[in-house]
Amino acid sequence: MAGAVTKELRAQYDLLFSQAAIRPEWLAAIKAVARRALSPAHRTAYMTVEQATGVPWFVVAAIHNLESSQSMTRHLHNGDPLTARTVHVPEGRPTAGSPPFDWFASAIDALTGEGLAAWTDWSVAGIGCVLEGYNGLGYRRHHPQVKTPYLWSGTTIYTRGKYAADGVFDPDLVSAQVGAFALLIHLAEVGEIALPGFGAPKPDEAVKPTPALAEDDAAPLGQTAPPPYPGRYLAPESNGPEVELVQRRLAALGCDPKGFDQDLGPATESAVKMFQARSVGRGGEPLEIDGVVGPETWAALFGGPAAPASSAFVPAATSALGRRAIEIAEGEIGVREAPLGSNRGPKVDLYMTATSPGSLGLPWCMAFVYWCFKEAASDLGRGAPVPKTAGVLRGWDLAQSVPGATVVTAAAARRNPSLVAPGMIFYMDFGGGAGHTGIVVDNANGRLTTIEGNSNAEGGREGIGVFLRRSRKVEQVQKGFVGFA
Repeated sequence: MAGAVTKELRAQYDLLFSQAAIRPEWLAAIKAVARRALSPAHRTAYMTVEQATGVPWFVVAAIHNLESSQSMTRHLHNGDPLTARTVHVPEGRPTAGSPPFDWFASAIDALTGEGLAAWTDWSVAGIGCVLEGYNGLGYRRHHPQVKTPYLWSGTTIYTRGKYAADGVFDPDLVSAQVGAFALLIHLAEVGEIALPGFGAPKPDEAVKPTPALAEDDAAPLGQTAPPPYPGRYLAPESNGPEVELVQRRLAALGCDPKGFDQDLGPATESAVKMFQARSVGRGGEPLEIDGVVGPETWAALFGGPAAPASSAFVPAATSALGRRAIEIAEGEIGVREAPLGSNRGPKVDLYMTATSPGSLGLPWCMAFVYWCFKEAASDLGRGAPVPKTAGVLRGWDLAQSVPGATVVTAAAARRNPSLVAPGMIFYMDFGGGAGHTGIVVDNANGRLTTIEGNSNAEGGREGIGVFLRRSRKVEQVQKGFVGFA
């Protein structure tokens, strides 16, 4: 990849971007791609790749849509299946390892091989240049009258003209893909990303300077921007320089931690709770008053935009299997029993049959979870490590001895909620042999997003279908959580 964008190219990209607008007839398709990109599983995956390569997560998302229709079972290079090395250009990638390949390893190989990991200019022009090069310069070199649909499809910059195959250009063919800038413009419009040049003030508009975050000695010295979230929850008994940052900020805000000793002891915990009681998180909702400094409380303390919690840390326990299981489960949201309340139905029977064909009509939440992981394992060319049972508590007991399983007990999760990762299974115990389970999709400061079978909108264990829920808390799970590699 070239070292810099030329002055001429920069002027062209900036001009085109300033003129680009989303075509109304494309809006629904663009929103659909954006919803998938912003789903907890996909966004966490993209941010993991960003951490490894430096390529912004939204650029990874745009490439993922264009090259493999957002599938986690295909190479980011060109959409070939992960079950083998690539057979299309670039051929034979990745060169290291053996199939089936992990999506992350393949994605990092794709971006590194194309020079994106060494690229540092993520301005509009820089994004345009690097993505056009990633797709190939055929339009620019041979059909300059057509602005590449790889960037501009779905916007007013592109109308028609497309390569039907390598080297075969059709002037009347219209791209059906959402172009990279169409997606990025939409993400900027809804406030998910800050794209340089988007919504910039007009030359005659006054721009107010952003005040420095810290203006006194009690705040972090020399900070002009919020300090980055440390990537771990700061709970009682935590220690280290990040705790001192919190202590000094609490003192500056009138919540006295009784010193700056880098130890989150009782006095600092009380000060955190006082601050939480007085403050709100993203969206204006009250903070959880728990004495724990997670992503929400950190953002409230230090200012700046509060990114979704999934961008603040990427739990190490998240596995390729867990991520694929989330995708499978997302596709089942909306399944309902037939008739309602019967524990039966075509899909419900399929889940139950996967574990115990003779148990049709019984509660099926564990069977649903097992089926999702079985399908995910099959997609990855592996056996399913999740115990084959329709019983929640038996599933928990058996999981303790599964090789490579990450077991987080309820007590451990309460002490450190960041141990609970997307792709883990939660196990609840209501006594008398009754339990409930589901798949963790996201963990926002101890508040879980989950997908649950045999549930309902309120989270009951004797529900009517597969639901996405956003209100469970780590401390409400009585048994614990298990991640399967």
